[in-house]
Amino acid sequence: QIGGGASDRTQIALNLTIPIYSGGATSSRRRAAEYRVLEAKESLELSQRQLTQNIRNAYRRVNTDVLVIAQRQRSITSTQSALDATELGAEVGTRNIVEVLLARENLYQALRLYDDARYNYVIDGLILKQVAGILTPQDILELNEWLQQGV
Repeated sequence: QIGGGASDRTQIALNLTIPIYSGGATSSRRRAAEYRVLEAKESLELSQRQLTQNIRNAYRRVNTDVLVIAQRQRSITSTQSALDATELGAEVGTRNIVEVLLARENLYQALRLYDDARYNYVIDGLILKQVAGILTPQDILELNEWLQQGV
C-alpha cells in the first residue's frame, strides 16, 4: 500500500469449454432442428392450401345455392300455373279431382324444395364466413332476426 490508501482486489475467473468434436451430436442436433423447421413450414403451407380450398368450395356452394333458388322460384311459378290450369279444367269438366290433387302436390313439393334451397343458402353462407374467418356474432343475430320474421 502506497500512501495509506486501501485497495480492493476483484478476481474474475472464466471457464470456457468449446467442444471441437463431440461425436457428431452437435451437428446431428442442428440437422434435426433444421428438419423440424422445414416440417413446420411445410405443415403451415399445407394448412394454407387446405384453407384456400375450403374457402373456394364454400364460395362455389353459395353461388350454386343462388342459382338453385332462382330455379326453384321458376319451378314454383310453373307448378302454380299448372295447378291453375288444372283447376280451370276441372271446373269445365276436362280434368278430374285426382289431377287437381296431383297438381297441388307438385306445387307443395316445389315450395318445399324452394325452402330447402333457401336453407342451404343460409347455412352455406355462414360456413363460408366461418371458413374465411369473418363470421361475427352480428351475423348470428341478423340470422336469428331473419328467422323470427319468417315465422
